Amino acid sequence: MKVALSEDDLTVLMKILLENLGEASSQPSPTQSVQEAVRVRKVDVSSGPDHLKEQEDWTDSKLSMNQTVSLQFDFHFESLSIILYNNDINQESGVTFHNDSFQLGELRLHLMASSGKMFKDGSMNVSVKLKTCTLDDLREGIERATSRMIDRKNDQDNNSSMIDLSYKQDKNGSQIDAILDKLYVCASVEFLMTVADFFIKAVPQSPENVAKETQILPRQTATGKVKTEKDDSVRPNMTLKAMITDPEVVFVASLTKADAPALTASFQCNLSLSTSKLEQMMEASVRDLKVLACPFLREKRGKNITTVLQPCSLFMEKCMWASGKQNINIMVKEFIIKISPIILNTVMTIMAALSPKTKEDESKDTSKEMENLWGVKSINDYNTWFLGVDMATEVTESFKDIEHSLIEENCGVVVESIQVTLECGLGHRTVPLLLAESKFSGNIKNWTSLMAATADVTLQVHYYNEIHAVWEPLIERVEGKRQWNLRLHVKKNPVQDKSLLPGDDFIPEPQMAIHISSGNTMNITISKSCLNIFNNLAKGFSEGAASTFDYSLKDRAPFTVKNAVGVPIKVKPNCNLRVMGFPEKSDIFDVDAGQNLELEYASMAPSSQGNLSILSRQESSFFTLTIVPHGYTEVANIPVARPGRRLYNVRNPNASHSDSVLVQIDATEGNKVITLRSPLQIKNHFSIAFIIYKFVKNVKLLERIGIARPEEEFHVPLDSYRCQLFIQPAGILEHQYKESTTYISWKEELHRSREVRCMLQCPSVEVSFLPLIVNTVALPDELSYICTHGEDWDVAYIIHLYPSLTLRNLLPYSLRYLLEGTAETHELAEGSTADVLHSRISGEIMELVLMKYQGKNWNGHFRIRDTLPEFFPVCFSSDSTEVTTVDLSVHVRRIGSRMVLSVFSPYWLINKTSRVLQYRSEDTHVKHPADFRDIILFSFKKKNIFTKNKVQLKISTSAWSSSFSLDTVGSYGCVKCPANNMEYLVGVSIKMSSFNLSRIVTLTPFCTIANKSSLELEVGEIASDGSMPTNKWNYIASSECLPFWPENLSGKLCVRVVGCEGSSKPFFYNRQDNGTLLSLEDLNGGILVDVNTAEHSTVITFSDYHEGSAPALIMNHTPWDILTYKQSGSPEEMVLLPRQARLFAWADPTGTRKLTWTYAANVGEHDLLKDECGQFPYDANIQIHWVSFLDGRQRVLLFTDDVALVSKALQAEEMEQADYEINLSLHSLGLSLVNNESKQEVSYIGITSSGVVWEMKPKRKWKPFSQKQIILLEQSYQKHQISRDHGWIKLDNNFEVNFDKDPMEMRLPIRCPIKRDFLSGIQIEFKQSSHQRSLRARLYWLQVDNQLPGAMFPVVFHPVAPPKSIALDSEPKPFIDVSVITRFNEYSKVLQFKYFMVLIQEMALKIDQGFLGAIIVLFTPTTDPEAERKRTKLIQPDIDALNAELMETSMTDMSILSFFEHFHISPVKLHLSLSLGSGGEGSDKEKQEMFAVQSVNLLLKSIGATLTDVDDLIFKLAYYEIQYQFYKRDQLMWSVVRHYSEQFLKQMYVLVLGLDVLGNPFGLIRGLSEGVEALFYEPFQGAVQGPEEFAEGLVIGVRSLFGHTVGGAAGVVSRITGSVGKGLAAITMDKEYQQKRREELSRQPKDFGDSLARGGKGFLRGVVGGVTGIITKPVEGAKKEGAAGFFKGIGKGLVGAVARPTGGIIDMASSTFQGIQRAAESTEEVSSLRPPRLIHEDGIIRPYDRQESEGSDLLENHIKKLEGETYRYHCAIPGSKKTILMVTNRRVLCIKEVEILGLMCVDWQCPFEDFVFPPSVSENVLKISVKEQGLFHKKDSASQGCVRKVYLKDTTTAERARNAIEDAQSTRQQQKLMKQSSVRLLRPQMPS
Repeated sequence: MKVALSEDDLTVLMKILLENLGEASSQPSPTQSVQEAVRVRKVDVSSGPDHLKEQEDWTDSKLSMNQTVSLQFDFHFESLSIILYNNDINQESGVTFHNDSFQLGELRLHLMASSGKMFKDGSMNVSVKLKTCTLDDLREGIERATSRMIDRKNDQDNNSSMIDLSYKQDKNGSQIDAILDKLYVCASVEFLMTVADFFIKAVPQSPENVAKETQILPRQTATGKVKTEKDDSVRPNMTLKAMITDPEVVFVASLTKADAPALTASFQCNLSLSTSKLEQMMEASVRDLKVLACPFLREKRGKNITTVLQPCSLFMEKCMWASGKQNINIMVKEFIIKISPIILNTVMTIMAALSPKTKEDESKDTSKEMENLWGVKSINDYNTWFLGVDMATEVTESFKDIEHSLIEENCGVVVESIQVTLECGLGHRTVPLLLAESKFSGNIKNWTSLMAATADVTLQVHYYNEIHAVWEPLIERVEGKRQWNLRLHVKKNPVQDKSLLPGDDFIPEPQMAIHISSGNTMNITISKSCLNIFNNLAKGFSEGAASTFDYSLKDRAPFTVKNAVGVPIKVKPNCNLRVMGFPEKSDIFDVDAGQNLELEYASMAPSSQGNLSILSRQESSFFTLTIVPHGYTEVANIPVARPGRRLYNVRNPNASHSDSVLVQIDATEGNKVITLRSPLQIKNHFSIAFIIYKFVKNVKLLERIGIARPEEEFHVPLDSYRCQLFIQPAGILEHQYKESTTYISWKEELHRSREVRCMLQCPSVEVSFLPLIVNTVALPDELSYICTHGEDWDVAYIIHLYPSLTLRNLLPYSLRYLLEGTAETHELAEGSTADVLHSRISGEIMELVLMKYQGKNWNGHFRIRDTLPEFFPVCFSSDSTEVTTVDLSVHVRRIGSRMVLSVFSPYWLINKTSRVLQYRSEDTHVKHPADFRDIILFSFKKKNIFTKNKVQLKISTSAWSSSFSLDTVGSYGCVKCPANNMEYLVGVSIKMSSFNLSRIVTLTPFCTIANKSSLELEVGEIASDGSMPTNKWNYIASSECLPFWPENLSGKLCVRVVGCEGSSKPFFYNRQDNGTLLSLEDLNGGILVDVNTAEHSTVITFSDYHEGSAPALIMNHTPWDILTYKQSGSPEEMVLLPRQARLFAWADPTGTRKLTWTYAANVGEHDLLKDECGQFPYDANIQIHWVSFLDGRQRVLLFTDDVALVSKALQAEEMEQADYEINLSLHSLGLSLVNNESKQEVSYIGITSSGVVWEMKPKRKWKPFSQKQIILLEQSYQKHQISRDHGWIKLDNNFEVNFDKDPMEMRLPIRCPIKRDFLSGIQIEFKQSSHQRSLRARLYWLQVDNQLPGAMFPVVFHPVAPPKSIALDSEPKPFIDVSVITRFNEYSKVLQFKYFMVLIQEMALKIDQGFLGAIIVLFTPTTDPEAERKRTKLIQPDIDALNAELMETSMTDMSILSFFEHFHISPVKLHLSLSLGSGGEGSDKEKQEMFAVQSVNLLLKSIGATLTDVDDLIFKLAYYEIQYQFYKRDQLMWSVVRHYSEQFLKQMYVLVLGLDVLGNPFGLIRGLSEGVEALFYEPFQGAVQGPEEFAEGLVIGVRSLFGHTVGGAAGVVSRITGSVGKGLAAITMDKEYQQKRREELSRQPKDFGDSLARGGKGFLRGVVGGVTGIITKPVEGAKKEGAAGFFKGIGKGLVGAVARPTGGIIDMASSTFQGIQRAAESTEEVSSLRPPRLIHEDGIIRPYDRQESEGSDLLENHIKKLEGETYRYHCAIPGSKKTILMVTNRRVLCIKEVEILGLMCVDWQCPFEDFVFPPSVSENVLKISVKEQGLFHKKDSASQGCVRKVYLKDTTTAERARNAIEDAQSTRQQQKLMKQSSVRLLRPQMPS
């Protein structure tokens, strides 16, 4: 049976139904309403013609109830289908058939059966079954993979039904059982929305009904509530059991493709509900909820399934009592989610389909005729929000919700574990990279009335380190034990109305207060591998999020085996791996030479614990391969999970010796590539390929073994790696050169050194040409494992092929070069690199030609020698008639045995002024034509480029400017060129090129005019006498940008529209102006001008009038009198009649901008910037109010007699009750930066909380006491803790407190509660109400520590506390304090920033070169340290930047305008110390790290400035402030950043490098009268107001300070002697002495006495050290370097004996001076937050362990280490002095503290080599037996040795110590094996 239903039909039906029901309900009778409800429910279940039957049944049953007859019914039908049609718009009413093309969908019910019995006592049984239900999508014109939307999941069991309902009712109550089985829903979002729409639209809504209902509603609900509760109390008993078994819900974004990405969810759900008269119990559970991401249709799925959510379960139980009391418990066991790019993409596409498409806004037609802007309009024409007034609500109504009787409600939620993994990779096979684990438990109370909730969340995050295949901590546990946790409190407060409560300072509690706090330190660890993972994730997820994401990507295999041995191999994976594309287990695979084999994980049974399965995949023994090269023995069980290089031996049965095979495992994006190769690899660094030959002995011929391509690894085959190898260029050069004359020598030299270099020559085929030269370098490969079964093994080496000379062209022009002795010239395009193949670097001449520069070619030449300096100039001369020259420079860099020459010009000059420029310095003079678009290459003629160079400038006809420097990179400025009656201003900006050698100087006109309006304009300059311009008008077309050169000094312009007579009023073009509207009377319109001034440019922009750009809209909203107004000082007055409005523009934009108005006899003045209001009497009865406010961007000045309008216009002004307030406080945060390649913690950054702070609560907020009072309170509190005195304690003459009360209290000077607390490291408060938002954020203390060994400055960055005298009187201040208060209203998009204040305290930055290098190395990816591979486009970024036009910057800003009333960022005061020393030893390492700092040095060298150590330079950066201005947010942000960065750069150049800067380094001078320092105040004088203080209008006075005088003078002396001491320390070439001295000096003395003591100690140590040095130095020298070392050592010792004591004396002077300085300032010393993290030899980062770190710190800094010694374990030895037992990887030490010097020294030590027996433990005694240490014992005398007994704390400590010693010994053994070179190397190799 079919039913066709269109939207109209449904609408009619619904109308009939609703109207009938409506009539019925108008005569309510309780029985009927109950019956009706039941009937409607039945109708839903079976629709169709059986309505009638059913109703008959009901009537029958009615009759039969009274008699004693029972009734039974049942009916079936095969199928019912309902087809839904969309409306046909064109259909005439006569047609009765539906058009098929408008079909929407079909709903079918199959095999529905219903049966029921009714008994005479009124009880009944009914059951309904439905076999299947389907819904199909029948719309035409939509292609889709399937149209079935709802269906039953297909399975074997055919006789079960999909829906099964049974209902029983008897006198005890009723019971319902419902089962929904095997439902399949394809949630095609778009179709479901359409069907839902179909039904929603059909419900008729008559507008008047709706209005009526809404009006009556509030009253009804209040009465209705009470009724329903009464009805509820007579509930019958009822039980309901419902089950949903095994449904499948598929979410898919697009139905068009069968393999489109989709999410499928499946679960089991049980619900049981039982109600009785007294209570209602409910239990619900959802089990096995799991979500998969997979292709849409089943057939397509196969293996492409990703589990998004592992099966998880949720249980809920709820009890509710008749009183309304409720109890709910919700519990989730574990919740494991996986997120990968493909999942993200699926979810995003589905979400995108969900959100409705926004219709394109019809762009408002702006081209309509501009009506007269300045005309007078009637107020009735304005339909604005502030003129309509809401009806007031009665006061009584707002009190409703206070009457709640409190009902107890309680809900507990527990989630035992949440795990989220982020994975990356291709397609569905991904690798986990981040793993977050968390627990959650919470409690909610009384949610219907005033809710209160608390919750606890814990968090721990790991990332996956591919290199070691382990999880490393990202967010660590707290102290290694528990997870970091966060507490959440939510509390609701009653709504309060301010007007009902007295007192102005009253600030109502927010309606909802949320407090989030954490009392633990959150420690975050970031390492190089972690940064790498974030890169991968970012890359993967941004690709996934892109709409172009291709979800059908083929997956890459997790393991690829490459055969590079040169012979076929057999591979046998173990049981956990299998070959892709093969059935489960087939054993052995053949891989031919050069072929690959792809492996994947065999399906592992998922283990119960989610994260264990991830962790267990790392175990190396799980994934192994066995490999057999053809004709050799096998290599068994190679673990392939971890990257590395492993060496194995294989034997050829016929050969006498074994061969070695190397297994190289590389990780790329989570997939491993396993290359099997011989121990020899060739890397070609040329841009051409080479053919590799081997020499075959018995036939004396060369045999070709392969081609080494550029920048690729070439693996020498297994049978050839011992042969002699020859090379020959390949490709085009193959026929020009022969094979090399000699072979690559490396093995022959290995017994002499580890690196071997040699030079090969490939002779040219033509006899007269030069040979091709190749440099080779053989370096040992870094192996991670050697397995040789005790035989010798072959060393693994990599041979690098380098060109001897590389030429880089870093000019914006191309070059030709020719090498002496070669025939052809080569062209080198700009920014390219070429290898010069023939150079021997032996003095041959290279000729260069600079092509097409200024229309000519220029020749230059130089000799290539080994001894070239780092920079040298080359002079090029042109081939034209008169001789002109250009100087270019060459930078020489040596890398190994090759040389890289870069040709560059020190300066590029770019002329954008459109005038002729000339430059001159001492003896260079260059002309730069206006139309010359190219770049002038400029350099100074100095023979020595290290002197300060200055240049002068001349523009068109002007005189020469004063000279200025071109070296201050990153700074901007303006140069004045005087002319006869005016000055030309030229903007100069100096940038560094991307390659750090050239400085790019751009010269721009100081003024540019941009016309963004739609009109064609002419701009004229007002003469100095104020007369209008007559002849000189500059024409500017629409959207054009032109330079403007003012010709007189008036500073004013005016503008006119082309074709109009009159011009605008004059305006200033040299003052910052964010928009002034100039009225154009002729056009009845206006044009907006804004002027943006910076140090090197002024941009004047004209744009069209837009709403809100007029200074004011003036409204006379009074019926009484006229309003006259004018600009102050202007003659013309305007008149507004009552109820009229008019726009106002300044009559003279250059005059004072104030508006004067007169109304009746009242006069006033207003500047049209602030929001203000006022009032005046008109006559005895009438008050007239005026109010100035913003409506959107338009300032409105409104005169009215209606108070309601005023309050509405100013609605955002007064304090409102906040809707919610969020408080976030984090105790502290630590960020540890670790370089896991060098196994060092580089830096630890800590945000920490304060010490004890006492606070008081005078009003609503807690406020801290001043520092002085805090100290008083804390002292007496500590006393009180001991003595327990009761009652009031007098602290000071007007200060009394009581510690016994709870809360503690103060009664003098005022009575209020007090508390003992601390300030959190990070504290954020956010409040929002209907018209206001406020944010207050504070960061208490930020400190950056240098954790590298032997740092010059242990603390790199820290806030500087103000001098004691000031600090005592003020409360503790956070380092950074930000307060933002904004207002907004619903009628406008413009946000008003009432108050924006940032206060940053004084700070110190102390950097040494080592630290800087380490940080840069940490953040530069390792892959390619200098993009060597880049051979072209080296200067592309610079060229792109040049072509940028003048205009484009100002065109792009799209952000919204905001109005800033008060915006202030405090001055910045920074103490800078720089040291060029770097701590620690290891000179090789320094060389690599310093590459990072090289670019800075390059820059300095080329400027000719030398960087020296600076100590405590003070930078003062002026504050930034704007008031009452419209700004775009981006524009403002850039402006702030530029303001501070430019000042900093300039002061850096002036103070540190001593260069001259354009402009004034100390901020902009705003008029000389104010002086330079006027824009600076001491940061601790600043004050930040929170929203409360701001509202109360507190103004905080600023006290001015003097002090610092003694301290200042002493500081200078202390600095001087400090550097002399440093010089002497450098004479003593003894690294350790320098190191200790640095540490001593950086640990500043605590007070004067300590300082003297330290000074004395330094002297003492100098003497002792000097004398002992004479003896110990030669011995150390001999140990390290043999005999030569001994004599060197004697020299060192003698110099040291002289220098050390004097160094000590000078230090003593300096140290005591520092003491004086300290006494004057007396601030607390800043020390490191924690000792550096210890990273073990395996390089794996483990959670921070304080004990280990302290021990390793002790070993690093207080004991003389042996070479390569690392810490293993330490523990204290109980006893009188501080004594420590320490185990390192080489010995056991006992360390004691020496009293006088406060040093640690070694008491005794036992190297492992001297152990006779392993150590043993009995109770708490550790016994170590070692050889006796006598001097005269023979080495081999068989003495039993002596036993040392160490008494430790307890047995476990002793056990631990013993285990540590044994571990250390065994690893030492393994290391020795790796260190010792193969025995084969030690004999010189015979060429085989």
